[in-house]
Amino acid sequence: MNAHVAVYAKDPKVFEQLKSSANSTHFIVHDAPDLNEYKEDHFVVCDVETFKERMAEFKAIKKQFLYVLSSGTDEDNMKLVEQHELYHLVGLNEQIYGTEIMCSFKKTFEKKIWGLKPYMGDDSDIKIISLSDSKHTNEMIQDALGNFDFQDYFSSPIEYIQVMANELISNSLYKGPNKKRQEQGLDSVDRRSPVFLKGSDLVQVTLGMNDMGVALSVQDSFGGLSYELLIASLKRSFNEKTVMEKKDGAGLGLYLTFLHSNQFIINYRENFRTEVLCIIDKNKRYKNYKQRIRSFHFFQEVPGEKTNDK
Repeated sequence: MNAHVAVYAKDPKVFEQLKSSANSTHFIVHDAPDLNEYKEDHFVVCDVETFKERMAEFKAIKKQFLYVLSSGTDEDNMKLVEQHELYHLVGLNEQIYGTEIMCSFKKTFEKKIWGLKPYMGDDSDIKIISLSDSKHTNEMIQDALGNFDFQDYFSSPIEYIQVMANELISNSLYKGPNKKRQEQGLDSVDRRSPVFLKGSDLVQVTLGMNDMGVALSVQDSFGGLSYELLIASLKRSFNEKTVMEKKDGAGLGLYLTFLHSNQFIINYRENFRTEVLCIIDKNKRYKNYKQRIRSFHFFQEVPGEKTNDK
């Protein structure tokens, strides 16, 4: 079974790159078909300029099927995401965005949103860590990173991955269980205090590397990071760039993770699971890494869909 993709962009190279990236996939790419006749639940890709010109039309497209390409700054792009409730904003990075978009399409098309497999493939190096408490997390991440060869990368990806992992793990251990704690009549746990999770409440950390890049995934089994909470946190951080004084944490982890990622991806099912996934493209030069326009993706699974990542 095939899926259809409509492309609306000022630059004809956008259509050509997406058409080329769709070779040997289930996706058939069309150049600017009549949107009024376009079938429901088909994918739409547009550039920012076209999106703004035809905003009313594009807003009728379901959020999970609409992809906006942008060459803007992080601040401008996050304002666009927040103002228009976009689920997918893709950095207009030459020779990269086509593959990225097709990978995202596949996740939605196959209804398998979890894990690194859609990004890393079967031939990647994978390391999985399960955490039940807040002790020794830094040492465990350092040990896991020691299994990967970063010689083809700029000098500091290990440092960035370490920061992202620690921030996301802290969020999952401390903030993730808060709803469950409240239902049990318990207070939130201060981040200066040790925390222990039970049974199925483990936090899973996955590190992966292939010939295209390195990826980090942090999953919890609470499903508390809704789109609204995510955007509110990022918006506040971009506006204030200061630490929020809260008992359950600074609210800075997601912001730092976004800034260090080339692709920042959230997979979410309410009250079931949250996964924050970060990808850093392979780059020998730090300048190229920093110049890459960051992408934002939010995938939401609903009850009744597949919940595994096989």
